[in-house]
Amino acid sequence: MIIKSYIQFIKESSGYEYGCVMVEVPVSNWDEITSYISPEDVYTGGDDSHGIQENPHVTILYGLHEGVTEDEVKSVFEEFTGSINIEVDGIGVFENKDYDVVKFNVNPDGALQELHDKLSEFPNSNEYPDYKPHITISYVNKGMGKKYVKPDYKYTVENVDKITYSLPSGEKVNFKYNQGIVESL
Repeated sequence: MIIKSYIQFIKESSGYEYGCVMVEVPVSNWDEITSYISPEDVYTGGDDSHGIQENPHVTILYGLHEGVTEDEVKSVFEEFTGSINIEVDGIGVFENKDYDVVKFNVNPDGALQELHDKLSEFPNSNEYPDYKPHITISYVNKGMGKKYVKPDYKYTVENVDKITYSLPSGEKVNFKYNQGIVESL
């Protein structure tokens, strides 16, 4: 009988393989926005990772390897002294094999692209050569995403300051960012 290591057990039970750094985006009317998604269009995939997104965020980088520490991630934000502004430029869709992803298109302003590039210097398994920031609204059944596309929908959230580092273990570390000053939450 083979006994799994504790770390292997934690990885498998948490459902995470890689770490992820996200900017939490405060959207005051999120419930109103998600209410436009017809319940019969929602794709659940039989698990909790699909459906209507409850936590609006922009992923800066997914794919960080185990061993990339909280301090290393925070150091990227300590070295960055700009503001993080989220500029939504329409509602679009990613089409996948089994479902569509309805999303806010986010302009990769200098801050998001710069942070993505710096975090990419750590060991990671990011599979996407081009950074396309977005805020997922909902996963919908294949072919249903097109009806939610609205290229003229625009707004900006300035000085976003809450960052989450979700480690491969499933542990989440939250911190506040303010132009190079990082505080644990």
